[in-house]
Amino acid sequence: MYLKIKNYFRERIKRKKKEAELPLIDRLEDMIEAEQSVSDDSNSDDNSELALVSNVLGLKDLTAADIMVPRADIVAAKVNTSLEEFIDIFSKNHFSQIPIYKDTLDDVVGVVRVRDFLPYINNPESFNIMSLLRDVIYVVPSIQLLELLVEMRGSANHMVLVVDEFGGVDGLVTLQDVVSEIVGEIQQSRGIFPQIIMRQDGSFMADAKTLLTDCEDMLGVDLLSPFLKEGEEPDIETLGGLTMLLAERMPTRGETLVHPSGIEFEIADADPRRVKRIVVRKTPA
Repeated sequence: MYLKIKNYFRERIKRKKKEAELPLIDRLEDMIEAEQSVSDDSNSDDNSELALVSNVLGLKDLTAADIMVPRADIVAAKVNTSLEEFIDIFSKNHFSQIPIYKDTLDDVVGVVRVRDFLPYINNPESFNIMSLLRDVIYVVPSIQLLELLVEMRGSANHMVLVVDEFGGVDGLVTLQDVVSEIVGEIQQSRGIFPQIIMRQDGSFMADAKTLLTDCEDMLGVDLLSPFLKEGEEPDIETLGGLTMLLAERMPTRGETLVHPSGIEFEIADADPRRVKRIVVRKTPA
């Protein structure tokens, strides 16, 4: 399957060699269209390759605002932070780089990487944070992730700050955040992380991306109707989206939310940007 797609794409480029180079998003769409004609003959490895391409193409529907770490959760340091404090920040958070600011987070002067501190561990007297600063990349919240991925690829800096119309910092996105939007879905599609796991006590562990319709079939409950006005169409499709609706914010790990039907949703795993896994319990009538 991969060779068929590759050959198709090669032939198409030959036909268009006298025209301007096609945008990246058009090339990806052509690859998906080509796959549709050969998908019946594909094996599991081919399907994984297709899923990877499909996830890349899906980035055009996501923006930096969809995946960014919100301002309140950004780990950063002031420019006058000591070497010992920097080492403590990196050791506690396990980040490879962080923003450096003067007075507030809206006044970022650069980005530093953890590996740049290594030469100073045994020579703290010569430590000078200003000599380690790397340029900051600023993007608007509406930039598509595919465009952001291309911009990051062309830069040595794999972190960007998302700013509003007034120049204030709204959030932060790393290359790892973008890549996880591609690879994370591949892991799930290959069955490494089952979406729903039944437990002995009658509850079940579900991936936050599990469709609400699947949960409703298991629970025998219409989960969205209590929140909809007459004639209103639901705009939430996943279990994770339901927990955000219940909490009216981003739920935190360990938090338990109770649905009007009495069903409990315990946040088993989450980070500041998203819910990952949820334990669902149907309380006795």
